Formats: sequence, C-alpha cells, structure tokens
Amino acid sequence: MFIVKKLLTLLFFGLFLQSCASTGPSGSGLIGNNVNTNYSLEDLRKANKTIKYSKTLPDGAEIMGTITTRRCHRMATDPVPSEETLMNDLKLLVYTQGGDGFINYDLRKHSGIGLLYNCWQLRDASATMYKLQ
Repeated sequence: MFIVKKLLTLLFFGLFLQSCASTGPSGSGLIGNNVNTNYSLEDLRKANKTIKYSKTLPDGAEIMGTITTRRCHRMATDPVPSEETLMNDLKLLVYTQGGDGFINYDLRKHSGIGLLYNCWQLRDASATMYKLQ
C-alpha cells in the first residue's frame, strides 16, 4: 500500500509539472537563434523590409500597445540568443498585428530564473508598437 501511495504521488507531481507553461513570456519561449517556425520565411522577409525601429515616436503615429518576446539559451555550447534575433521577433509581432514600427525597445536578461525552464539564460525583449496615420 505504501508503494502505491508513493507511485500515485509521483504520478500527480509528474502531471502537474507537465502542465506548466513552456512557451511565451511566462515560459521558456523560443530556443536560441532558431528561426521562428510560427511564421513563414516570406513573413520574416516582409517584416524586416517594412517594420522599423525608431528611438522616438514618428509624427502622426498612433500607439497600438506593448509587445514582448522571449528566447531561451538552452545549450551551453550554443550561442546566446542575439539582439538581432530578438529584434526580428519583435518585427514579426508588429507585422502580424498590422503595425508600422516600434519604439521603447528594452532587452532584459534573466540568469537565475532560466534554470526553472531548463535554460542557462532567458532574454526578454519588449517594445511599444505604433501605426502611422
């Protein structure tokens, strides 16, 4: 009977851990500098050609909201997710939401909490997206 209780407890904790978030800003996000497979290469090309980063809000632009993306540095032997990769992720988000660009770019690095998501380091990039009138 004791062994059955132990097995049920292990099963319960296993199911609980499996249900934890694993993607998006609350999870580990995308891995390394890999291409974001949620979008096509055509979307990536168009986003890189049309979406611009500005230090200040352009005249006649309307704020649309804040966007955030996350990347995980999982393998110690792989390169850390680059700032360019995170900028591309933000461009894709702005592009798919009909924006024209973004401002207030902010990059944050989380080393300790990343271990909870099986990552050496998490990198969060956020920005404010806008649409030109």
